[in-house]
Amino acid sequence: MTTPDKQLILDRGFADSYDKSIAGKVTATIEKLHKDTTTNGLHIEPIRNSADDRVRTARVDQFHRMVMFDLGGFLLLYGVYAHDDAYEVAAKTYVRVNPMNGAAEIRRMEPTSARGERHYTDAELKALVEARAAEMVALQQEQPAASSNPTPTTSPNPLGTFSREELAGQLGVDEPVAEVAVSAESDDELVAFLGRVGGWQGDALLDLATGTPLEEVRERYAAGEDTAAGGTEVGVPSGTDAVVRAVTTPRAASRFHLIEDDAALEKALASGDFEAWRLFLHPDQQEYVDKRTYGPFRLSGGAGTGKTVVLVHRAVRLARENPGARILVVSYTRNLVDMIAQQIRSLDPGVRMAGQLGQPGISVMTLDQVAHRVLSEANGSAALSEAMEEVVGWGVKRTPGYRNSGAYGVSPWDEAIEAVGSELPARLAVPAFFQSEYQEVVLPGHITDERAYLRAPRVGRGTRLGRNQRRAVWAAVQRYRAEGLASQAIDWDEAAAVAAAVLHRSGGIGVADHVLIDEGQDFTPTRWLLARACVPEGPDDLFIAEDSNQRIYGQRIVLGHFGIKVVGRSRRLRLNYRTTEQNLDLALKVLEGGAYNLDEVEDEQLDHSHERYISSRSGPAPVLLPARDLAHEYELAARLLKQWLSELSEDGLAASTLGILTRTKRERDALVRTLGEHGVPVAPVDTQDIPAGTPAVMTLHRAKGTEFSRVLLFEVSESAIPKFFPGSQYDEKAHQDSALRERSLLYVGATRARDVLAISWSKKASPFLPTVDEVHA
Repeated sequence: MTTPDKQLILDRGFADSYDKSIAGKVTATIEKLHKDTTTNGLHIEPIRNSADDRVRTARVDQFHRMVMFDLGGFLLLYGVYAHDDAYEVAAKTYVRVNPMNGAAEIRRMEPTSARGERHYTDAELKALVEARAAEMVALQQEQPAASSNPTPTTSPNPLGTFSREELAGQLGVDEPVAEVAVSAESDDELVAFLGRVGGWQGDALLDLATGTPLEEVRERYAAGEDTAAGGTEVGVPSGTDAVVRAVTTPRAASRFHLIEDDAALEKALASGDFEAWRLFLHPDQQEYVDKRTYGPFRLSGGAGTGKTVVLVHRAVRLARENPGARILVVSYTRNLVDMIAQQIRSLDPGVRMAGQLGQPGISVMTLDQVAHRVLSEANGSAALSEAMEEVVGWGVKRTPGYRNSGAYGVSPWDEAIEAVGSELPARLAVPAFFQSEYQEVVLPGHITDERAYLRAPRVGRGTRLGRNQRRAVWAAVQRYRAEGLASQAIDWDEAAAVAAAVLHRSGGIGVADHVLIDEGQDFTPTRWLLARACVPEGPDDLFIAEDSNQRIYGQRIVLGHFGIKVVGRSRRLRLNYRTTEQNLDLALKVLEGGAYNLDEVEDEQLDHSHERYISSRSGPAPVLLPARDLAHEYELAARLLKQWLSELSEDGLAASTLGILTRTKRERDALVRTLGEHGVPVAPVDTQDIPAGTPAVMTLHRAKGTEFSRVLLFEVSESAIPKFFPGSQYDEKAHQDSALRERSLLYVGATRARDVLAISWSKKASPFLPTVDEVHA
């Protein structure tokens, strides 16, 4: 390993400055800079009459140059531009340290002709404030004093309660930025403005908008008094020593990434580009990556807040600190597991991946896979037989087979229900009721006889059962288990409970030293029992990432009932990085009247009234496509997709950045066929990876964990969403849970879109969709 003569520092906006078609050339240039800045072909040049005499440009190819700053022992890489644009950008850009808090800022004096200007320049901010002041004077002259109060909006500016003096005087934000931020008329206007402010100032004001206290925001972005002492006023570059201190302080890591040696460069280049999720973490995210815990810890947050990013970084951090540690990462589906494993390898290609469950390194799998491997390892043992007796009432030493317990379609519960007789009302004599009763009451309680069931608490169950009704239910459970004994097979909820019981007999060593759980909101009770049994209580034992608004599979769960105490050990992320504020607003309106609070479920009474879930990006309003009938909806979808594909082609972007989502597989397959007939080739996606070069069509369930630049939610009609399966609404609580899962499913779909969201429906729209007026409010 070699240490270069100049260490490289990447600005967070670096990767967004150039087209990905030249990514390979950019990477090669960085490797040359890292190895030797005098390498032939780099042609590093200073710029005459530049705003900052440390600015340099280096050759990438015949048509592009890289803009950077020479900071003595460091090169600060700013961006890559077309040849002439690079010289113009370099001449007008400078590095300054904020004298209030010591934070580093890369600023531009005046606008340039460069493609994709990212942030306001000093001149633009000054002109913006002057124009706004002129508008305010004109308004006051035109309107009577009595009508000077602003009209209330549905989404008010969350910074409207602050003053310009507070933001400028206490945070160190530029006065023009503070002026516009506090006077924005809505949250959409604020987010759009802050997106162009960028840097630490944009980050800090977004944090403040989510409800983070001002003092905490100030502390989060302050680089230190020593660095602040070297600060300069706007328009004046700061000294090199002050700049180096500002960009290398740990608190600057969310904006500047230091590449110290060969290993650091290899990690930065691991995926072929400089993806922000790998190199730049928000201070909140970094806190939970590094946080030391004893006992379970839960991190919640809405879609796009980076929960999985935190989990991946945390797993790699644990593996780096102790290569001999057994680290188990679990998620709900195999698609999500594969995605997380890929992200771990991308983050650190050299990280140790475990060959088998329980071996040193990182294992990534579903909890059903964990259960299967635990039971396979226990094959032939007394522990397996004893665990089977404890959980299902019959024991074998040979690993049992597996059967489906599905509550919909053909279910083994159908035949078992015949044993119930007439003691239960017809609405309860359905597989959905029996499966949930079995999952939530019988299996977690290790109930194996009628007497125990008659005494068992049924906390949280919607329907009260009398003694005779309980006997009838138990008769069905006995029949269900008898069928399992006859076939020597158990369902996956039983498998999880049995595997947990096997592990409890292992002396408490579990199969991991650290367990990290993704999509925790979807797990059933016995899977939580298994998760707890996998790892003994201790340092960094259980880390849980979840979003209650994305609960599309499981029931509401109180983790404390299964030995997982998270009261007082829960935190949440509130800043969305994926989708735009406009798309997020629609997604949240889908949830109105249906979302629930995780803290209330755990009996943790916390005041979150000051907190707000907000996006860091702004964009166009969602596109709504009402259709006369299904044939018309197909036509509208084909027309929209052709337009999108043409626009992507013009921008040099791949067609696979388009996603089309449906409620069911049947709707998916019909859409794929019909779009093909309309001249729009698309690819259906089930368990396989998303194909390159073609728009993907998948169900809303399959879309979990994915993201696309543009998304079409197809057939969001009254007849399609909500979709209640027969028997799923056996009581009021079950009805509410089913409706909430359908809302969550639509919320998941809406939050897959990074930039543009479109929604189509035939005849009447789903009652869960906001109205046109609400979308454009």
